[in-house]
Amino acid sequence: MTDSHQTHHPKVETTALVARFPHLQVVVDEWGSASCRRRLMALMNDTRNGERKGFPAEHALTIFRLVMEHDQDFPQFEELATAVPWSDATHDRGFWKP
Repeated sequence: MTDSHQTHHPKVETTALVARFPHLQVVVDEWGSASCRRRLMALMNDTRNGERKGFPAEHALTIFRLVMEHDQDFPQFEELATAVPWSDATHDRGFWKP
C-alpha cells in the first residue's frame, strides 16, 4: 500500500471479475501499489507465447477501467507501463512480415 494508515480500494466494480477469476482478488488487495500496476499490465499482455485466450469482453473492459483508474489515482506508478511492452519480441507470429 502507498500509505500504511489507509487502505485503498478501486472504485471500479470488481465483483463479477473476481467471481469469475478468483485469483484476481490480489488486484483489489494490492490496489494503490507498484505491484498492482505491474500485475494489471501483465494481464493486458500476452505472456504465454501466443497461448493466452484473453478475457471475455466484459472482464477485459473491467481490467482496462482498473488500469485507467489506477493511473489516475496513482500516477507515480504509471511509468511502469514502459516496463511491459505491448508486443513480445520473444515470439513472432508473423504479423509484420511482408
